[in-house]
Amino acid sequence: MGKESMNCQESSSFKIVCDDRCALVRRLAHIVKMWDVHHKFVFINSLSENASDKSLVSELDACRWSLRLIDDLGNRWDGPEAIPIILKTLPFGRLAAVFYILPGTAWVTKQAYLLISRNRSIFSHRQKTA
Repeated sequence: MGKESMNCQESSSFKIVCDDRCALVRRLAHIVKMWDVHHKFVFINSLSENASDKSLVSELDACRWSLRLIDDLGNRWDGPEAIPIILKTLPFGRLAAVFYILPGTAWVTKQAYLLISRNRSIFSHRQKTA
């Protein structure tokens, strides 16, 4: 991921494909939208009418993650691999991205993300009833 990681710093825009049918993912996407003051992200969700966007949503549905990040150079990151890149792009997100340098942090984040991603329907249901 070294070359792709360097390339992402050259990117001027990103597509975020996310499973907005899940309330938890939808809320997290909303937070990113609020922080995206430089409008670096274009969000693609299940309601998109564009054929290319629909294809990206179908690809995400076949993926085990609930998030895919695509830069304008065509590089792709799924799930927890996308999080530090998103954070680095947001104002003040670089501070949060520093935590990914700490040993074990990426692994813990990946495990938590995988747990949530596999059980999105459970988390969504609990949020609706709360």
